Amino acid sequence: MEVGLNHFLVISTLLFSMGIYAIVTRKNAIQVLMGVELILNAANINFIAFTRFGNFGLQGHLMALFVIVLA
Repeated sequence: MEVGLNHFLVISTLLFSMGIYAIVTRKNAIQVLMGVELILNAANINFIAFTRFGNFGLQGHLMALFVIVLA
């Protein structure tokens, strides 16, 4: 069994959903920021996955690095 793009997208969707759930249900600022971190990590997984399977060069890696610096 080979890991494909769909596997990365499923993991990213789960992380994004957990991040949205954390933002909506929590009132503590630290927990809301942890939810935002989950959403940003989901975006990073998408950037890296589409770079790997879409032959976009280093653009996805640079965007992921930018998101990490931003966070």
